[in-house]
Amino acid sequence: MFQSAGMHGRRKQRTLGIVALGALLLVGGACMEDASATPSTPTTPPTTASPSGNTFPDRWSVGAPGVGTYSQTLAHLPVPAGYTEIFPPNGEYDLYDCGTVVLDHVYIHGFIYLGTDCSGTVTIKNSIIAPPAGTNQRSILNNSNGGLTLNIIDTTIRPEPVPFGGTNAALTDHATNGCAPNCYVNMNRVDVANSGGMCLCGENTTIENSWLHDNYIAHLADPSEAHTGGVFPYGGSGPVTIRNNRLEPGFNAGTGQPVNNYWQAITAVLFTQGEGGSVLRNYVAEGNFISLGAFDMGIENGQGLVVRNNVFGPNHWGETTTCSGSCGVTYADWSGNVKGDINGVKTAVVVPHP
Repeated sequence: MFQSAGMHGRRKQRTLGIVALGALLLVGGACMEDASATPSTPTTPPTTASPSGNTFPDRWSVGAPGVGTYSQTLAHLPVPAGYTEIFPPNGEYDLYDCGTVVLDHVYIHGFIYLGTDCSGTVTIKNSIIAPPAGTNQRSILNNSNGGLTLNIIDTTIRPEPVPFGGTNAALTDHATNGCAPNCYVNMNRVDVANSGGMCLCGENTTIENSWLHDNYIAHLADPSEAHTGGVFPYGGSGPVTIRNNRLEPGFNAGTGQPVNNYWQAITAVLFTQGEGGSVLRNYVAEGNFISLGAFDMGIENGQGLVVRNNVFGPNHWGETTTCSGSCGVTYADWSGNVKGDINGVKTAVVVPHP
């Protein structure tokens, strides 16, 4: 399984050549030209304590308002009151010259494409993104050339399942990705399910108070054909902050049990890998529940990493792994990391420094 980590790391983000022009619906915002590369501060809700006393959220406590609980195989999520359903042409919702865009209380039956000239601030909040069967891209394909701040808040990202042998690329791709320099990705209280991971993000990324679960592989004859995970800064230079999240991609929230053979597809929940001599810096992972990958954490690249106060749950091969001694990973802080059970209940057993 560990050999597949390299295959995972070398999967480049997909891009579109020609994008069909779709109808543009802006809810609560307007499309204005704004090429500024200055990051905006997302209007995120205050962090509230978990009822169970954890730093990471309880299951079903985050995501789009009104969605409620659902199973991995549910064909479609219900439409909560007050949402506008959007069925974009060819299942592709396009944002080109963006400026300031706010998508609020929308249920998009398709993936979102952020074009090369999309700069400014795009905020997706209180919404559902549900790429249907036949989708050929990740749920939010960020192809901006730069100067973009992407805020995703109180939103559920859940590609629709397909039968055995069916296709929906969003099922095995990370839900979203970073983009060129001067791009910023902020995720807060986001529920990501039925996806190949949360974010393929290596710079200017903050992920907080969010939940990753139900990496969907039941449509594959061989789960190892997929190389999924959680948060993956492939070739990134940082900063990346992953704080107070419940990251359990191999967990089936409908049954309360691990996804069958999850470990064959999920390389590591948190995974770092360099590319072309890149070095990841200013990486912080703290206060998270990290569970149900082949490894919980696979660290192959990074200098001065901070990994503290996390709960490491069940896995197949071990809590941590690293590359051979030649990769030169260093830590500024490895402390307070302990083992826990499948529900995130922590023990006093310390996870040793890799």
